[in-house]
Formats: sequence, C-alpha cells, structure tokens
Amino acid sequence: METDTFKTEQGQTAESASAQARHVMSQAYERTNEILSNSYDQAVTYARENPGKTTLIALGIGVGLGLLLASGGRRSRIRRYGEPIVNALSDVALEMIRGL
Repeated sequence: METDTFKTEQGQTAESASAQARHVMSQAYERTNEILSNSYDQAVTYARENPGKTTLIALGIGVGLGLLLASGGRRSRIRRYGEPIVNALSDVALEMIRGL
C-alpha cells in the first residue's frame, strides 16, 4: 500500500510540475509576442514617418550585404571593407530603432 501511495504522490507532483512548466512557458511566449509586436509596430511607424532615412538604411544594408556576398570565400579588398560597412550600418539602424 505504501508503494501505491508513493506512486500517487509522485504522479501528482509530476502533474503539478508539468502544469507549472506549461504556465511559465505560456507566460514567456505571450510576453515575447507582446514585445516583438510592439517593436514591429515602432519600426513600421518610424518607416512611415521617415521614408527617406528608411530607404537609405535599406540601401546601405543591401550594398553592404552585396559586398560581403560578392567576395565569395576569399579575403578580398571588398570583404575587408564590406564587413566594417555592414557593422556600421547595423549600428546606425539599431540606434535609430532604439531612439523610437
């Protein structure tokens, strides 16, 4: 009988832990979804209010990525200059988004 009681208690503990884990995961998902949705909305609003800056940022990122991809596997002059350009453009875009 003690083993049956022990199994029942363990089963209840496992169910409780499982329910708690589901609840925590659900909260984390909803919070992440809310944050991403707000960030997306801010980015769209910024793009609508500043279409010129947004276009230039996109153009710069495209040029930087094009330089990186065009260099292939070799370490060329384009790649040597392309990486810092892409990093700088990424920093600028990040600062502009943070400023929203």
